[in-house]
Amino acid sequence: MAEFWSNNDRGYRIRLWLDQASQNVSSNTSQVRVRLALINTTTTFAQYSCSAYVDLNGQRLNWSGSPSVLSNNSTTWLIDQTITVNHNADGSKSFGFMAHFNGSGGWSPGSLNIGSGTFSLTTIPRSSEVSVGVATIGSAVSININRASNGFTHTLRYQWGNKQGTIASNVGTSHSWTLPMDFCQDIPDSTVGSGTLYVDTYSGGSRIGTQSVTFTANVPASVVPSFSSVTLADTHGVAASLVGGNSFIQIISNIRTTFNGAVGSYGSTITGYYAEIVNKNQSTNANGGTLGVMNFHGSATIRASVIDSRGRRSATRDITINVLEYFAPILSFDVIRTGATSSILQINRNGRISPLTVGGSQKNMMTLRFKVAELGSNNYINDTGSAAGSWTARNSFTNDAANLGGTYVANKSYRVVGILEDKFTSTEFAYTVGTESVTLSYDKLGRLGVGKIIEKGEAGSIDAAGSIHAKNDVHAGRNIYANGQPIQQYQLTNANGQLSGGSNQWDDVWNKQATILGWRSGKYRDNPSGLNGEWGLFQNYWLDSWKGVQFFTTVGSGRHFIRVYNHPKEWKPTNWREVVFKDDVILQEKALKTITQGFPYAMTATLVRKDNLVTVTIDRRITNLPEVENAGVSERIPVGYRPYSAAVLPIIGNNHHRAVGGGSLLINSDGSMRLTSNGGTNVYMGTVSYVTNDPYPS
Repeated sequence: MAEFWSNNDRGYRIRLWLDQASQNVSSNTSQVRVRLALINTTTTFAQYSCSAYVDLNGQRLNWSGSPSVLSNNSTTWLIDQTITVNHNADGSKSFGFMAHFNGSGGWSPGSLNIGSGTFSLTTIPRSSEVSVGVATIGSAVSININRASNGFTHTLRYQWGNKQGTIASNVGTSHSWTLPMDFCQDIPDSTVGSGTLYVDTYSGGSRIGTQSVTFTANVPASVVPSFSSVTLADTHGVAASLVGGNSFIQIISNIRTTFNGAVGSYGSTITGYYAEIVNKNQSTNANGGTLGVMNFHGSATIRASVIDSRGRRSATRDITINVLEYFAPILSFDVIRTGATSSILQINRNGRISPLTVGGSQKNMMTLRFKVAELGSNNYINDTGSAAGSWTARNSFTNDAANLGGTYVANKSYRVVGILEDKFTSTEFAYTVGTESVTLSYDKLGRLGVGKIIEKGEAGSIDAAGSIHAKNDVHAGRNIYANGQPIQQYQLTNANGQLSGGSNQWDDVWNKQATILGWRSGKYRDNPSGLNGEWGLFQNYWLDSWKGVQFFTTVGSGRHFIRVYNHPKEWKPTNWREVVFKDDVILQEKALKTITQGFPYAMTATLVRKDNLVTVTIDRRITNLPEVENAGVSERIPVGYRPYSAAVLPIIGNNHHRAVGGGSLLINSDGSMRLTSNGGTNVYMGTVSYVTNDPYPS
């Protein structure tokens, strides 16, 4: 209760009582009792016409009458009324009031007033507040309610995308809610989403308000894409038909990976594929992509997975493969004459191919062919004697002797070429067999044959065994001596200086157990400039076994490559490495370039470029800048000084000894600029450095 008094007129005063009688929480209202009385002291009156009123909360309570005030120190009641006051939405309420009494003069009082005042009601508790932590879809999250009255109950509701519904009713201060898994369907491209949680507050059976809060929910880690399997296929048709299954061939095979049954989860879509050969640095990011030629052999693991539109990766699947060792065919042999007339050629064969064994069974086929021509002739004839043949159950020869089928007269020399091939490639080896061996022979032209019957040469020449008839051996050809020293007889070129390989050199194999110079085409993988690359000069310097150095120089671009091989038993070259020439790596020192450039609003700037670095410095001077936000200007950074990506030049201002507001200048990659400034006439300066990709200024 509160009471208020008026002014005093000859002992008369009015007194106002304001009482908060009751409150209705549901209707958000209060009942206020208003009482007004006239108080006298020793002055009395009767039958005077009087009036009074009370103004409060936008309404007026009136009284009029002719009271009899006949006793000293008495109280005469004028107004006693209870009114309903509506509270604000948050339950608070204050209102203004004033009161007035008007007598008729004489013994009655004149004008009595209670000036304006404010009366505050008790705040009515309203709708409750709600809070919730970060949730995980499919898991329970705690919803906490801060209610204004212990009697309040609540209904919890949600909205998530196009979904909405009731979580629970008649809730007190907390509730545990498990978010439905189908919420994931509404965020197929993200691992996190947001929704709105509503709390309806009830007092008794009436809803007194609603509050809401935004909540965040994560897609559970278990929601990932999946796929049923990966199909492996060899892109090399011959290799695929030869070994099949999950077996592949070193250097030959290239595995294509095809993903089957790849699907997203809860609305996501498949956006990526990945397969790799574990620990081999070979992979693909495409469905149906290839892993590359494998330069290793043995067991290996292919690991595959898929990625969905949420960026989630599936569980991986591992597939074990077997890479069979492969090497190009290797062949060497000697030839001796045999038979009663020395006209039969016996081949002592040494060679092998990669067997490609699967399940104990050899899958590769070894084929050996021979062709023979008289020395100096290119008219080769195929020889199908027992030295030649095809085998599926064997893969090597070791000092294995067999005869050619033709008859080769003793007084002629022959060039015997053997070709050993498998299912993928072949190698050649050539041997020159001389005439029948004799100690010494001569003829009427004065020609001398040493260790052989005379065949070649002009009058007065020497036709010696081991010179033009030496076999392909590093020690061959040392059978003619001068001054006690052997004469080098290993032929690298023709007599006229041309490389001696003839037309066969273009497509000859690259794994040679001989020192040779020759031309090679660009249509083979061994060409370091790439399959179908440039043709060029091939140089092979052979030591022994499979040890040596190779060079290749392209004719056209003049690129130069080198590789080595160093193995006691088999062909295992290193990768080709390209030589970089001095002219390719000379770095040119660029001169320092400096210009002065006009800048917005009478500012000037110095631009300095050194190599790819530009420094822009606003020259210190007084100017008047406007107050603008990201305003375009007409000045531009010239070509040669523009930033690779947008740069911000801070503008610093000062006025006498005080630092004042400045701004910034956004410099775009096309040279345009935009100004942001606090404005004012001050001294301005600033600097920034950035990288440019512009051509160097002349």
